[in-house]
Amino acid sequence: MIAMQGLETPMVKKRRGRPEKAVEADFGPVQRLLNGSAVVAYRTDPDAPNRPAIRAARTKVIYHQLWVHGFLTDEEHEAADRYLMRLEMASGARDGAAGVRIGGSTFQGPSEAQLAASTDLRFADAAIGQEHLAKQVTTVIGWNIWPSDLQAKTFKAALHRMADAWGM
Repeated sequence: MIAMQGLETPMVKKRRGRPEKAVEADFGPVQRLLNGSAVVAYRTDPDAPNRPAIRAARTKVIYHQLWVHGFLTDEEHEAADRYLMRLEMASGARDGAAGVRIGGSTFQGPSEAQLAASTDLRFADAAIGQEHLAKQVTTVIGWNIWPSDLQAKTFKAALHRMADAWGM
């Protein structure tokens, strides 16, 4: 063993307590306002309409913004609203808590509202035509995310076909 002369290992003390600088990871309202996914709006209080307006934040909905700027027609906007409602209905809201007994367990199958919404969604997807375009429309309307390879004219045409199929 070779001894190192003159070098001693200093004792390292571990500091305990608060870190020197707090970590700033904000994914809340401030970040949403900065990245543009939310806007500040003012509304009247329904309980006291004579009071000053209340400041509130509102999420930007992609297809609604396209409609506000005049790119979508009223029928296409209504078709997108209906599609969103059907997506929410098909996702799992149940009418009642009572289930059907099969064997030893309780089976709660889809409700009538879920089945009707799923049928309506399949009808709308068939009206859109292409499967990948139907998935992109679902991404825009249901998840409020714009796919990078989707063009606005293609989205408008898909909503127009959907509105025509629903008779709007």
